[in-house]
Amino acid sequence: MQFKILKSEFLDALNITQGIVDKKNVMPILANILIEADEHTPFIKLSATDLEVAVYVQALATIEEPGKITVNAKNLHDIIREAASEDIHVTTAPNNRIEIISQQSEYKILGLDAKEFPNLPTIDGEMIRVSSEQFLKMFEKVCFAMSSDETRYHLNGVLLEKSQDQVIMVATDGHRLSYAKQGLDLSRIKQDKIIIPKKGVVEMRRMITNEKSFEFCVSDRHVFIQSEKQTLFIRLIEGNYPDYHRVIPKENPNTISIPRAEFMGALKRVSLLANDNTKGVSLYFCNDNLSVSTSNPEIGEAKEDIAIKYSGPVFNIGFNARYFIDVLGVVHDENIEISFKDELSPCLVTNPSDPGFQSVIMPMRM
Repeated sequence: MQFKILKSEFLDALNITQGIVDKKNVMPILANILIEADEHTPFIKLSATDLEVAVYVQALATIEEPGKITVNAKNLHDIIREAASEDIHVTTAPNNRIEIISQQSEYKILGLDAKEFPNLPTIDGEMIRVSSEQFLKMFEKVCFAMSSDETRYHLNGVLLEKSQDQVIMVATDGHRLSYAKQGLDLSRIKQDKIIIPKKGVVEMRRMITNEKSFEFCVSDRHVFIQSEKQTLFIRLIEGNYPDYHRVIPKENPNTISIPRAEFMGALKRVSLLANDNTKGVSLYFCNDNLSVSTSNPEIGEAKEDIAIKYSGPVFNIGFNARYFIDVLGVVHDENIEISFKDELSPCLVTNPSDPGFQSVIMPMRM
């Protein structure tokens, strides 16, 4: 294999693969990327996978001799990033070596046989084109609630569910839940619901951020995302997602409108003295006033008052401040609405101008 390529073109492609390659070194080949050159195309193809998420990306190049090889992704990325010249010349040598020449610099890297690289899934199903903006807005509203608990693997991702001409996304870690609904026709997709793993969500968001639209396809075990230069393969999480309908409160009689920016600022300031693990704060509602407070025997106390319009019963309820801060970070209106039933029941956070968004936060004992 032999090709010439511009540093900027090569580096852009390598940057995409860096988030995919396996960092745990369970299998040495998964720390490598597969480079393929075909004399009948004006580009090389780079592939990376950790067996859960895979990607291949095209990079324009002048192909002088076809071939393929795998090479350590980090080593190659570091070399190309620091290359002094924009012109890069890559050649394979005997014993699975790759030689890179850039101006006066010459590198020889040991690789692995391309035959050892896992076969990537093949696209199985009809590709449909969807708006990147719609998906990105929904991801923003729910991703913060994804679980990181490996013992509850089915929660380590986002539920994507189609409902007639609408799409629903849900994420939860058992302590909070976020729900987003938007008009989007995915009726040509056979599956009614899928669970996209956290890493797949991260890479999907990264891929479509600079795209106006992308092509989308779902098979029994994978979701495929395709843009002009790259294709992303994501293995779906198998299992049943919790019934989120049972978690979202239906009757919370005490509803309060709170200035979003003031509330977020108060939570950040007061939680500076909260326990580092729980970030517990108390919300005390009484006569058009909300008091945000915390008490930490090892550090001290903090309290801040916010003027609100509230004439309901007096009550005090505890929450993890981080959970509220995360929700407030994805709502961009001047005010948010929170509703309660009692001091032991979950709180519902809504956005008056976005009826498709709901977030549930479980209380904690203070």
